[in-house]
Amino acid sequence: MKPQSTICRGESATRPYTFWAWIIVAVFTMLFSSCSPEKPETATKGHLHVFIPESVAPAILEQVREFLIIYGKNGAEVSYTITTTEEAITRFLHDTTRLIFSTRKLTEEERVIAKRKTGVVIEIPVAYDALVAVVHFKNPLERIMTPELKGILTGSLTRWEQLSQAKGMQGTITIYVQDSSDVSEYLQRRILRGSAMRQRFRRMSSSLQTLQAVVQDPSSIGFVGLDWIDSAKVPAKVLEIAEPDEQADTTFRPPIETVGKFYPPHPANIYRNYYPLKRAIYLYTTSQRGDVASGFGSFVANKEGQRIFLKRGLVPGTQPIRLKPLE
Repeated sequence: MKPQSTICRGESATRPYTFWAWIIVAVFTMLFSSCSPEKPETATKGHLHVFIPESVAPAILEQVREFLIIYGKNGAEVSYTITTTEEAITRFLHDTTRLIFSTRKLTEEERVIAKRKTGVVIEIPVAYDALVAVVHFKNPLERIMTPELKGILTGSLTRWEQLSQAKGMQGTITIYVQDSSDVSEYLQRRILRGSAMRQRFRRMSSSLQTLQAVVQDPSSIGFVGLDWIDSAKVPAKVLEIAEPDEQADTTFRPPIETVGKFYPPHPANIYRNYYPLKRAIYLYTTSQRGDVASGFGSFVANKEGQRIFLKRGLVPGTQPIRLKPLE
């Protein structure tokens, strides 16, 4: 019986030791696995948060969607905040944001601040779009000059019959503008040039709301970014615009032969500086090579992203342009 007794004592003595051995192994496994370094970020793997101006949001959001369709399976994650250019730049200068879009260039002072982050600021004009003036689809007006736009915005022109191309349209002009936005900032800089906008205008909270208000108000005029016209899917009429002053726009100065002539915001007219209210869409990043910010920026600036802008009626900013004759 002793052998049996010895075997029983041996089993009872080894069981506690085996149990605690497995616990210790499990604890060390968890500790080492939790302390192991994360896999490095790459151009197609990692998280990026992007700030996007509302007035150009439809095209940029499509860039984000297409990038994630291709690279999301690799571990790419792109989140975003829809805001204004001014807020995007503020976050770019003072937060950890690595990539933003903007409808204006950084000032020299802003560049200095941005360079303090990593020592480099990359600026890419990825596309060109335009600000457009829209009216109710039943309004017979089809054309307007920039001085008339200024008159409407400042209050020196308050009725439709005061316009040179009114075509019988009468009544008081109602203005819809997205307040404190890229749109109002552009109007202030390009059209008003220091003059104050009249106090009595309808303040909108978004481009979509502006277009919806114009469609419901036959006496109105509104202002939005070009890409919102197709995105909003509302029947607003886009006006042709003429600039009588060849010195009016120092950023995109028009050819002398186009001064005083009316042009719609067709991509060819935007590309050649014929349309007076042209603007650029800039990508800014402080990112170094090899991270997801550089990967997304490269996607937007190269053929895949540039085709998205072209498809949406904007002008690609980094690819060669070939103009086709109008049919």
